[in-house]
Amino acid sequence: MSQSDSIWVKVQLKSPIEKFYGFFRNHVGDLVHMFPEHYKGIQLLEGENFSAGSVVVFHYHLGGQSLTVKCLLRVVDDVKKCIVYEIVEGDVLKIYKVFNVKLEVINGGLNKVGGSFAKWTVEFEKENENVPSPESYLGLFAKISKGIDAYFSKN
Repeated sequence: MSQSDSIWVKVQLKSPIEKFYGFFRNHVGDLVHMFPEHYKGIQLLEGENFSAGSVVVFHYHLGGQSLTVKCLLRVVDDVKKCIVYEIVEGDVLKIYKVFNVKLEVINGGLNKVGGSFAKWTVEFEKENENVPSPESYLGLFAKISKGIDAYFSKN
């Protein structure tokens, strides 16, 4: 019997959170140009401007494999700076029954700890107990977050 689980990673941000969130909100297709070793194509199939209810297809490389997923943008909350991608079709669903990715961009000026950050959460349900936890996805999300943050810190 499988059960749902989640894992997450936080990435400290030096760039303005509006720019960082705005990239994922409005320019996620640019991942293909910024990280060509990981992203081969990103297509908006349904909806407008990557808004809630839109359907997006990602063609990417991870762990030496070429993979494709179709995502429904379940939540796009510009006030909370949060985007939730629900995988509805694709290679990842061959080993996971459920696979959702949530990006939250947190303004550190609003908490006692200080420092803004991006938090990526992967909610998943394994097809069986032999399926590994999707740690490689967190590694990818951390890498692209650091790259985008570095870009916006300089520009």
